[in-house]
Amino acid sequence: MCPDRKMLKLRERLFKRLFLIEDVYKSCIIWINRFCHFCLYVTLSLSITALIFYFGFSISEENSATLKSTLRILFFILFFSKFLPEILHIKKKAVFSTVMVILLFLFSFGVFLANSHIANSENTPWSLFYGNTQIIIAIILVAIPEISGLFRIIDVIRISPALIFSTSFFVIIIIGSGMLMLPNAHTVPLSFLDSLFTSVSSVCVTGLTVVNTSTAFTTLGKIIILCLIQIGGLGIMTFTGLFSYIFTSSSSFRERFLLREIFSSQSFDNLFKILTKIILLTFLTETVGALIIYSSLNEVSTNKILFSIFHSVSAFCNAGFSTLQDGLYSASIRYNSGVQISVALLVVLGGIGFPVLLNLYLYFKHLFSVLPSMIKRRPFSVAFIQKNISDRIVLVMTIILILAGMGLYYLFENDNSIQGLNDSQKLMVSFFGSISARTAGFNIVDISQWSYATIFIMIFLMWIGASPGSTGGGIKTTTFAIAFRSALNSIRGRQHFVIGNREIGHNTISRVLSIIFLSILIITVGFFCLLISENEKNPVYLLFECVSAFSTVGLSIADTSSFTDSGKIVVMLLMFIGRVGPLTLLTGLLISSRKKYSRYPETEISIN
Repeated sequence: MCPDRKMLKLRERLFKRLFLIEDVYKSCIIWINRFCHFCLYVTLSLSITALIFYFGFSISEENSATLKSTLRILFFILFFSKFLPEILHIKKKAVFSTVMVILLFLFSFGVFLANSHIANSENTPWSLFYGNTQIIIAIILVAIPEISGLFRIIDVIRISPALIFSTSFFVIIIIGSGMLMLPNAHTVPLSFLDSLFTSVSSVCVTGLTVVNTSTAFTTLGKIIILCLIQIGGLGIMTFTGLFSYIFTSSSSFRERFLLREIFSSQSFDNLFKILTKIILLTFLTETVGALIIYSSLNEVSTNKILFSIFHSVSAFCNAGFSTLQDGLYSASIRYNSGVQISVALLVVLGGIGFPVLLNLYLYFKHLFSVLPSMIKRRPFSVAFIQKNISDRIVLVMTIILILAGMGLYYLFENDNSIQGLNDSQKLMVSFFGSISARTAGFNIVDISQWSYATIFIMIFLMWIGASPGSTGGGIKTTTFAIAFRSALNSIRGRQHFVIGNREIGHNTISRVLSIIFLSILIITVGFFCLLISENEKNPVYLLFECVSAFSTVGLSIADTSSFTDSGKIVVMLLMFIGRVGPLTLLTGLLISSRKKYSRYPETEISIN
């Protein structure tokens, strides 16, 4: 055999073995990935269980030391299960996602070296990574991107975005009720129904309570309620979508479609940039609000930090929860105008809607950038900001409702609940009451002294509620405005519905009528059920309670804590339906995937 042929055969054998080795390597990588993912999810489940026992139960020092050792071992398994597949098979990601993954790896690697005693934890650099607190933080940081990844399982199942949105709230409510049942979360005996009610009220950012938040819950319980309020205000899909985008720089089409539905976006362009801005804007506003509230408190106030953060989040999310026994009507805070103004402004910002806030942010950003040129009378660039009819309606309706509610409140309560206050205090109470009635739920007066006229005005304001894309409830300001203008158009005999230089389509009007009809129907059914279960209560107060629950306001005159179990269940259902939205909930349950391409002849039906 010639040498050339021998070399050819040798080369063929070599390449064949290389290809076989490559196949074996890929098979090993796939097997390692599957095994690591299995270990990761099992270890995460065990870690979460261990953390629940660590924080939620009173345990002895011996058991506490055992739990700490268990958490350390679980973290070591998590570390290898998380990062080994990523090291063996590096995926191309966006620069921002790559940086975030590298930072997560470096922190986790530092915690691993310090707590495994590979590195000397007594040295200053490594001492920052040593300790049980650092291990818990590392476990949480590793768990966050994986939790967002679990939601991708939904992509396999054909579920409508409306049903996914509704189900996400239900899941968080169940988890929250279980967390509040932990022994270290409450100070008094707490039934499952009361725990479930508190969780529903927190996630649905309502504020109705059946136990006193100040005395019934420990600091851990209040932090759990705070987290439920924050998650309920922004929505769990908002956080999971953001984490998925941050750590993987990718998202499924269904995730983008769902987020577009949640934030009423017209396109998929820059959807996650908008999402990032919304969360950053939320945390920035809440942080500034907490600092202002903190600076407005007097020295006798206890736990000022928790009070400031809790009330800032509760106000921006329009929740109405308070850590004080009598809420903002407590003697220590009743006449604190700084806290009242801060809370009122946070409520307005939270209820005005994220689309409006983002457009206002863009407008003021451009204004401040060109302000020096305007002052110096130099040429400056003109930014093209598209005028949004919806934003204009929201701003106009918000101002009208605040001023009208303030004036009527002052008129009907001047000689009643605010009698004895000076003029500035009366204006402050009227201003705060008008804002709070539209889904906030805070009160700085004894609302049991309200006249029936004021109660009627408050029911009307609660029913309208906040604006689309906000943390508040109600039928929304745009719904009421379009319904009012549509009725005015019919009275004037106009066939086309035009606002500004845009014609409103029939689909929008149909949706408005559906929302109004369903809201009245659900409130009526809830009111009828409460008339049966709470037959000793004042019917006017029960109607107020129903509207307050459906519109996720949280004001109560009928004393929700004295309701029967069936009455509490009715209120919980009203809160859940009101937060999710009756049209969204029913659409998710009853929507048909089959489209009809045929149409029947139109006809006119006698209306009056």
